[in-house]
Amino acid sequence: WINDLNKDLYFFWKFSKEEIERLTAGIHKIKMNTEDGHKLFLELANPNRNLNDFERALTDEGIEKINKLGLFFNKLDAKLGLVLSSPYIRAKQTAEIFVSNIDPKPDLKIVDFLGCGASSKEISRGLMEYSSCKNLLIVGHCPDLEIFLGRLIGAERITLKKGALAKVNFENNIEMSGELEWLITSKLVKKMKIKNETKV
Repeated sequence: WINDLNKDLYFFWKFSKEEIERLTAGIHKIKMNTEDGHKLFLELANPNRNLNDFERALTDEGIEKINKLGLFFNKLDAKLGLVLSSPYIRAKQTAEIFVSNIDPKPDLKIVDFLGCGASSKEISRGLMEYSSCKNLLIVGHCPDLEIFLGRLIGAERITLKKGALAKVNFENNIEMSGELEWLITSKLVKKMKIKNETKV
């Protein structure tokens, strides 16, 4: 399988399949603005080149953390009906890898209202469409989710490390209020030495 041979090739294939119009538009733009092909190659081959948040993908270490987090979640005897994710590549990768480790696998939907820089009001408004879903997981960005989760439980903010997983029990779906049941970090999951069966 292609994803067993080369992780980067797999994600390129997946992006090409799902975002072909955006990909071709980006390639056309580069072609129209590039005169020196050799210089472009050197720039793209440089692992230290500057990438914005939309372009930056998960590292191998990040992928391993999310795999283990998904395996840990399976041991909680908790069921997910739906996973909503930001369209940014790292968030999408996180959601896809996490879902790949869940059994049974929940549906995954990419939504713009979880994009980087989303306000708590925008997130709350977007989630209203899914208020009938009993078990919902959202994948987004900090500090957006830190502030949003804080407001859900009546706090100013909740500190979330990269790859953190939190469970909030909703008391009122309309007013978007709830109680934090638990919060776990990928660092803590790593200490549990859960076997990593990488699927990416």
